[in-house]
Amino acid sequence: MVSKKNANKLAIFCMASALVLSACSASDDSGNNGSNGGNGSEANGANNQTAANGATNEAASDAPANAANEAPAVNAGKYETPIDFTIVGQSDPNLKFDEGQSYDKNSVYDAYGEELGINIKNKWIVDSKQYDDKVNLTVASGDLPDLMKVNATQLQQLVENDLVYDLTDVYDQYASENTKKFMTADGGAELNTAKFDGKLMAIPVTDSPYNSAQFLFVRKDWLTKLNLPEPTTMDNLLQVIEGFTKNDPDGNGKNDSYGIIAQKEIYNQAFSFAGLFNGYHAYPGAWVKDASGKLVYGSIQPEMKTALQALQEMYKAGEIDPEFFTKDHTKENELVANNQAGLAFGQFWTTSWPLPSAVVKDNKVTQEWEVYPLPSVDDQPAMTQIGMNSGNIIVGTGVNGYYVVSKESKNPEAAIKLLNKFIDVDTVFPTPETERFHKGKTSDAYWKLNPIIVMSQDAQARAGGQLPKAVEAKDPSMVADSVVGSAYYKDVEAYWGGNAGNWSSWMVAKPHGSLDIMNQYLTSNRFWFDSFTGAPTPTMVSKKSVLDQKEQELYTKIITGKAPIGDFDKFVGEWSSLGGEQMTQEVNDWYAKQAK
Repeated sequence: MVSKKNANKLAIFCMASALVLSACSASDDSGNNGSNGGNGSEANGANNQTAANGATNEAASDAPANAANEAPAVNAGKYETPIDFTIVGQSDPNLKFDEGQSYDKNSVYDAYGEELGINIKNKWIVDSKQYDDKVNLTVASGDLPDLMKVNATQLQQLVENDLVYDLTDVYDQYASENTKKFMTADGGAELNTAKFDGKLMAIPVTDSPYNSAQFLFVRKDWLTKLNLPEPTTMDNLLQVIEGFTKNDPDGNGKNDSYGIIAQKEIYNQAFSFAGLFNGYHAYPGAWVKDASGKLVYGSIQPEMKTALQALQEMYKAGEIDPEFFTKDHTKENELVANNQAGLAFGQFWTTSWPLPSAVVKDNKVTQEWEVYPLPSVDDQPAMTQIGMNSGNIIVGTGVNGYYVVSKESKNPEAAIKLLNKFIDVDTVFPTPETERFHKGKTSDAYWKLNPIIVMSQDAQARAGGQLPKAVEAKDPSMVADSVVGSAYYKDVEAYWGGNAGNWSSWMVAKPHGSLDIMNQYLTSNRFWFDSFTGAPTPTMVSKKSVLDQKEQELYTKIITGKAPIGDFDKFVGEWSSLGGEQMTQEVNDWYAKQAK
């Protein structure tokens, strides 16, 4: 597990565009291990996602909207006569309440009551491990609260059974301009995942798809010592990996170093081969357009075989830890701490966890690392895959759930008012008025009590366009209007002042740091989005988990030489016959409908 110090640093890193906590992965697996608040959100605990833009809510009164999907009058302000609005959620053992407060009565709920005239009532609260099962029971019973967070499969079931409110007109009339801009910062891709036949049936739990981009992290001091080229091409990368393995980069006279760090989950967000696969233009676990315009599964394409062959050769040459397939992040990070490895792929927060525990010791940075964009195997730029192996996140969008409104709700527009308020509060620098939506007197975790939590889709990527320039010029005024940029800049100032614990922020914020590169990915269109963003198909629900397990097991065996590369072709046939062919048909049926 990550230390308390690094956990705090993770919270800073996730600030503003707010990674889903499972993506920040403070555990040794890639599952959803984050704490969840009473509203069932999996978002992390930082507020203030991006600088405020657009209009705020009007401070006027209105009457409750009619049920049965009648379009309400336009008015985004406070109810003249307060209404009750029911929600459900999950408890969080790490959420500490102020004296006299609880999930049912707390200052966050009070704030919504005072500012919007919405009295939030919990219909039920369960332990986070029981939440999905409880939602399934609720869906089966048809006894829905006004507002509930669900996953993609549950949303599909609710829509098919006509249990949720069509929010199309409600959203159009009640969402503020600030909200509409916030929810479509990615061009509308995430919002579109909540649409069925053009109707908005839910509010997507937005997050930044760009935060799941892959980067290459390299020991720059080893490059210099061994006179190796910067890994800007795949050929250069392979040369670096070989040099780090064979040329004794730590100078101890022993053949005990490995060119690349890897851990047992080969598609994980950090310390995996995900970025290398992308460098070979392979996109495992996702759906790719072929030459005919049809969707095919990325894991079984020829590019994947080429990448696996390259990894098998690296492993045979001793360039990969021979026991990587038995190790988690923490164990593999010991190689870094022992000066036995100096290259890894990962997401931008990799320099927040797990690397710092190996790099920063006794308030000193003991190793020099640099961040690079993904190198390509040919003259075409490497695209970084979005959403790989991110738990409940829909691959290719960043969405990690949906808020649905019951069709029986008397005030469906209240959900949009709650959404407006959260975005307005969370897109400005904190003030005493806004902080009551995030903090109690003794706890910084009250943000988890918000009935709706959405995250910025592009705050980190946009900050990468101005923050590195501000850091280079040592001019904080250049990020004065950016909540994200200002937070990182303060960390960097502390790093300059001798706080080595802020090395992680330095690696993100500096020129040629990860946010600089993330912005380059954005401006040069190097993000690769999955072409399938629908709910899991019937065959996916019944068979994909088994196929995924077979894939991981075989590909790991191929890499380690326990299976010949020819078994890749055998698996392609097996994958198709065991459900893959049917999944492909279902995916293409869905895709054809999107074009209409």
